[in-house]
Amino acid sequence: MIDRRTFMLSSGLLVSGCMVSPNSNGETRSKSAMVDPPQLAAIEQRIGGRLGVALMDGNGSLIMMHRGSERFAMCSTFKAPLASVLFAAHEAGTVDMFEEFNLKPSDGVPYMPFVEKKLSEKVPVSLHELAGAAVMTSDNAAANLILKATGGPEAFTKFVRANGDKITRLDRIEPELNENAPGDPRDTTSPEAMAGLMQKLLIEGAPLDIDKLTLQKWMKESKTGASRIRAGLPKGWPVGNKTGTAPGGIASNDMAIIWPSTAEYATKPVILTVYTDRPTASAQAVEAAMADVARVVIRLIALPD
Repeated sequence: MIDRRTFMLSSGLLVSGCMVSPNSNGETRSKSAMVDPPQLAAIEQRIGGRLGVALMDGNGSLIMMHRGSERFAMCSTFKAPLASVLFAAHEAGTVDMFEEFNLKPSDGVPYMPFVEKKLSEKVPVSLHELAGAAVMTSDNAAANLILKATGGPEAFTKFVRANGDKITRLDRIEPELNENAPGDPRDTTSPEAMAGLMQKLLIEGAPLDIDKLTLQKWMKESKTGASRIRAGLPKGWPVGNKTGTAPGGIASNDMAIIWPSTAEYATKPVILTVYTDRPTASAQAVEAAMADVARVVIRLIALPD
């Protein structure tokens, strides 16, 4: 049997220099044990463009990252924290997320499988239902309606700031937020920032928080991303995810909450975020690369005793 340090060295998992970074509570956490597996640079070179990755444990400590502090277009990954924006607004009494209302044709935008179905059926919906649709099916119209009810992109950004995320920002609605213009910071995040945000919104205090458990459930029931992070995990590992994709493949993303089926981590979920920017490979190859990223980084949480 080999220990963790021996495994890292024999697998080519390089230990980074010591750095510190603010956690979700604004405190500092050590990155002295953080690694950047060299395999990730090879995957990045294979698909072209930039690849950003962060892996964070359930306590908010980074395990590894690659280009983790760089900005990437969020695309639809924002819809997972958007559900938490709605939960907070409901708790504050500014919206009733269970009140039903009628949809209008003018609510429509490209890609709205849930909203399109409800419009054709002419049945009322609630913001809570729309949040589930935004997370599970990535419905764009559902996300826009939640943004409209909760104060728009400005309120979203204010919410993530209040939760310790100083990087993530939302500036536009669907589908404009997917533009991903070179050098434009609008509608962006970093792999590290999103991992920290989702650790706070999904894991911190979750056993006693019905909203966090609901968001976990929706992400587990996601209908998108089967060929991305999920495809690289060992069979039987519980996982929930939220994808994001820009038109033309100029950005393809995925983030996941993962429950490793290992003795050390079985009851300790981790957060994995994977972002790409302007890959030159095909969409299928980029998705396969995300699965390969998962295969590489899970060795850091599934090491021999």
